Amino acid sequence: MLQHQLQYAKGKLLSMIEDAVGNEFEKLFHHLMELRHDDYMVIRTHGNIGDLGGDGYRMSTRQLYACYAPESFDVSEVRGKFRSDLESAIIHRPEQFETFVFVHNDRRGGIHPVISGVLANARTDHPHISFQQMGPRKLWIEASYLDRHKMEDLLGERIPVDLVAYSIGMADIEPLLKHMAESRRRLVTVEPIPLPTTHKADFNRLSQYDRDSLQAGRPYSYLVEQYYRGGLDVHERDEVANGFRAHYEQMRIAYGDDSDEIMHQMRCYVLGQEMARQARDEAAKAVLAYFFDECDIFEVPPPGWEPARTGRGGAA
Repeated sequence: MLQHQLQYAKGKLLSMIEDAVGNEFEKLFHHLMELRHDDYMVIRTHGNIGDLGGDGYRMSTRQLYACYAPESFDVSEVRGKFRSDLESAIIHRPEQFETFVFVHNDRRGGIHPVISGVLANARTDHPHISFQQMGPRKLWIEASYLDRHKMEDLLGERIPVDLVAYSIGMADIEPLLKHMAESRRRLVTVEPIPLPTTHKADFNRLSQYDRDSLQAGRPYSYLVEQYYRGGLDVHERDEVANGFRAHYEQMRIAYGDDSDEIMHQMRCYVLGQEMARQARDEAAKAVLAYFFDECDIFEVPPPGWEPARTGRGGAA
């Protein structure tokens, strides 16, 4: 598949994973694994013997999978079900598996710390068994090996061949701003923020790509202002902006006048270390456009400065 098709598929699948609970999530997981591995078997419950501690099984790797995606996460219930499934598997399938895989859809990018402790304790109590966890990121890695036809089967829809124009909303903006708030630097002192100017992009010698990226984000930059106006912490916006500005100053020292590299580093600052799906990348454009236009990042030309003009009347 082409890169933009993979981005589309990733965004769609992660959304499906995050929205699915209970049997719906289990069916989605089975569908993915059956498309991905010829030796994957779905284990259905039967009478009073249940599923004997597993929801799915791979013969070649001797992996037993157990799915956990409750509608409302209760630590004690999940911990109890994990222990019950594991004990049942050890009793009824002692020679059939070597790895017990905890499959979940925790949208926060990991598993609950109590559950990670349960996995660690299980590893200590049963050293002959390997324990793994499989969340949304690892599920996507499995899916990324599918060809386009199998991926469309999994998603239940055709993947667009052409590039798709995305729109974004507060749900896409908010996680980025929360991420920036977590990494903000308090008590950072910066110079007073100057007034914006229409020549700022020219003065900083931004590439056409970066200009287009900022322009694409501007229709949605009002969401950033809306987010901060609705927040309880009246100082959060300024603290985040100060931290953003401080990071920009570090990048300017590191990369000098290389505006392309500086803009790339600022984009990485907004997105964090996580690979961005399309909607998240579009949201980052809006965040960058907001702080750029508010003059929290990049340099403002001195009063009266205008770009040099070419013979055809364009900016040099």
